[in-house]
Amino acid sequence: MIELLFKAGPWIAVVLAGLFAAVTHINAKAKVATANQKVAEAQTTAAQAQTQTAEVRDAEAQANAVAAQAGAQALKERTNVENDVAALPGGAAQQRLRDEWSKPSEDAGRGASGAGQDPNR
Repeated sequence: MIELLFKAGPWIAVVLAGLFAAVTHINAKAKVATANQKVAEAQTTAAQAQTQTAEVRDAEAQANAVAAQAGAQALKERTNVENDVAALPGGAAQQRLRDEWSKPSEDAGRGASGAGQDPNR
């Protein structure tokens, strides 16, 4: 019996080592597949983040362009008003402002209802 164990023992050890190697190899392949899947998911998430960042930058650029246009338009209008006021003779600007800001029912702010009061009260 011992003689049989000495003859078959190395073969049994080789078979057991082969089984161990096969199980270890299959386990390693499964872990690599899982890791590759996680890498792919991370790359997808990173690509989505880059797309969102680009969209935010585009929106900011558009908002800045609109704000610059609005600022230029406001500056143009202010310049026009200042030029109009500068072209008026002395005191005419004050009278024009009074005329434009007074309501007809208030008689230029000196009427019966009084200046600054709500006529609906």
